[in-house]
Amino acid sequence: MIKDYYSIFNIDQNSDLNAIKKAFRREIAIYHPDNNPNEEAKDRFNDLVEGFNVLSDPKKRSAYDEMLRASMTNKPMVIEQQEQYEEWQEESKTSSKKYRTTALEELLLLDIFLDVSIPGMFGAGDLFDDVGDAIGDLFDLF
Repeated sequence: MIKDYYSIFNIDQNSDLNAIKKAFRREIAIYHPDNNPNEEAKDRFNDLVEGFNVLSDPKKRSAYDEMLRASMTNKPMVIEQQEQYEEWQEESKTSSKKYRTTALEELLLLDIFLDVSIPGMFGAGDLFDDVGDAIGDLFDLF
């Protein structure tokens, strides 16, 4: 059985990338070891990183949505899908370890600068709008 990342983030399946990012920021602020050092929080944090790694990548998200639909109708996963899902879980373990050892403030600031620089570098959006959105998301956390 695969995890329902949409439920973990408390978002709708039709949510766009900005909604996914906002939910990820909100949730990691709650479950990051700086704020919540217990073992259950660690497991939840790992699930959040895993979910974000899948839902923020359009190709992974599309494949994941197919797997999720199949699991909801009790259809077994194809071997290739199962292997792909397990590969995503392994990739996420590495990211999760790195994120857990990074101070929450640094993690959120890094996310803001990455969020700002990528669209701004390629001219896909207005740099100042991106900064405002990212800073607004940060203030929503506190």
